Amino acid sequence: MLKPLLAIALLLAGTPAWAADAPLTAAGYVRQLGVGLDVDWARTDRGIREFDPLIARDFYAEGIRHVRIRVADPMTEARLIHLRKLVEACEQYGLIPIISYQADAFKAEPGAKNEAQLVAWWTTVARYFASTHPLLGFDLIYEPADKLNHDLPALNRVYDNLARTLHAIDPQRMMFIAPRLRAAPEDLAALKLPAHSQNWLLAEWHIFPWGPQKSNGKYPWTSGTAAEKAAIRARINTALRWQQKTGHVSWVGGWSAGETIKNAPGEAQMAFARFMACELNNARIPFAVNADTQFYDGEEGAWRPTTEPLLKAIITPVCDRPDAKPGRREAKPSVHAAHGAEPAAASSAGSTARQTSSASQG
Repeated sequence: MLKPLLAIALLLAGTPAWAADAPLTAAGYVRQLGVGLDVDWARTDRGIREFDPLIARDFYAEGIRHVRIRVADPMTEARLIHLRKLVEACEQYGLIPIISYQADAFKAEPGAKNEAQLVAWWTTVARYFASTHPLLGFDLIYEPADKLNHDLPALNRVYDNLARTLHAIDPQRMMFIAPRLRAAPEDLAALKLPAHSQNWLLAEWHIFPWGPQKSNGKYPWTSGTAAEKAAIRARINTALRWQQKTGHVSWVGGWSAGETIKNAPGEAQMAFARFMACELNNARIPFAVNADTQFYDGEEGAWRPTTEPLLKAIITPVCDRPDAKPGRREAKPSVHAAHGAEPAAASSAGSTARQTSSASQG
């Protein structure tokens, strides 16, 4: 009786560790995203020209754990090669890359012709990266808006088409879909999700993508009143209820404390940034901040000294304890501060000026 048991034990002992690893799921993927930045490394001439792989090292050293790589133009072989350069740099230095397509034509005219173009764009990208770079994510439509605001059937139809097409090419690829009204969390419930898609399909939504801007003569954030905080919590709770109902997870693709490059951020901006970061961390919803040029000077290869304190307040915010007395705070590290072990190539020091590298783009 003991011999069969011994044989089984020896067999299990000889099984490679990776064989027992569960496949990556959307829930596991979200836990790795941490704090990210929206980047224009593949969207603007300046972003493409200034990118250097060592930027990814600086981002990781600062506490950034993913980047949302925005793309606007038609896909060409040269752009695919550039995207691979970005993805490989992210992978080398520990960042999770998410490719996000603006899909401007489809947002302006969501008809069959532009839908076919959108599907063809993503099909090209999916085939190019198929079965490689497992942490690479696809954000299918960057901020659905324009005529898509009034054509929900077209939005759901193209998501279904893209999900089926891309999943057939690359079954393990993580994909994000966003609701209309520039990815408003209140419209998450209108999305029609493919059955049994919880393990590879995530939602992307927005909140204050350009900071608290005046609407109907009022700002949604002034001094952080109880009413202002409650309104923000209500929007986050809308997303949480949707997650609980559907079993899917979500990610905030971009939010901002407002324009701050020319001047140092004021206390109102710092307070807003801390509150947003703390609330999203408490909800365990990862997020990207809009955008990298606010904080990082690509030409100099260094963090901007006026805005770096704001970014640090977002990455490791000082949050109020739920049971704290008024005015008392306790530092709480972001629950999304890290994912896994630090890559060997990542710098553990602070940000440094970019050095000339043979890997630099000419």
